[in-house]
Amino acid sequence: MLKRYFFLFFSLLIIICFTSNVNSQTANPQAVFVIPNAYSGTAGTTTFTGPTGNTPRTYQMLISANQLTSLVGTHITALSLRNFTTATSSWPASDVNVSNYDIYLAPGVAPSERRLTFDSNIVGTKTQVRAGSLLIPANSFPFGGSPNAFGTPPINFNTSYLYTGGHLIVEIRQSGFTGTSRANDAIGTSISGYGTEFSSLWTGSYAGTAGIQGNFCVLQLTNSPVPTGISTLTGTPTEFRLSQNYPNPFNPVTKIEYAIPFESKVTLTVFDLLGREAANLVNNN
Repeated sequence: MLKRYFFLFFSLLIIICFTSNVNSQTANPQAVFVIPNAYSGTAGTTTFTGPTGNTPRTYQMLISANQLTSLVGTHITALSLRNFTTATSSWPASDVNVSNYDIYLAPGVAPSERRLTFDSNIVGTKTQVRAGSLLIPANSFPFGGSPNAFGTPPINFNTSYLYTGGHLIVEIRQSGFTGTSRANDAIGTSISGYGTEFSSLWTGSYAGTAGIQGNFCVLQLTNSPVPTGISTLTGTPTEFRLSQNYPNPFNPVTKIEYAIPFESKVTLTVFDLLGREAANLVNNN
């Protein structure tokens, strides 16, 4: 299953970028969804520092399937947090570099069944979607809104996560940094929805195994639809090949053929004529 055709259903002249065995951090944001859903345009009720604290933290967020219905059948490619509402400045004042910022996604228990041991909340396979250092550019978390805009750029995943339904765990493990912490917009533990639609726990360690209850940071997830119109040809190719799409120009359909001689990490990206990313067709093994 190494030779595939892609059928694109939009009208563009295209430039195609293909890489193999590369952990790409580029994602094509097709849509963004705020968790909890009710806080998309409403500020949270409190703050929480964990994901952007300058000391090591493990922070686990449990999200009910009821909050994720629009994401079923899509790839989750990034997450974002936002400055707390009463902040009087953007954050950080200068670039921050976190030496280790790891993110895991996994099927989970319902928020009402949360335990204080991190792995006890996971049902099935825990997938590491991001690893390595994280650069947070100066002033990337704006202030002055109610709520504030989410931080940009988002924290992109190295590997997208196909969400097929059910309760979801988002676990962030970060090693701290030199600089000033900043609290994120969050929902308090006594607010309606906490413990039923969402819940969380944390500990002050990069490699924590158990924690205590914590506020739930308002979270924005970026997703990208699973490519459609994909067919697989039989036979194993003997070389790397990316063929010219046909027809080109096209309206409304074109076909892209690529082949790789062995299983590998593949990124296949389409750009428009201005160099803007139009679609991320493949970003996985």
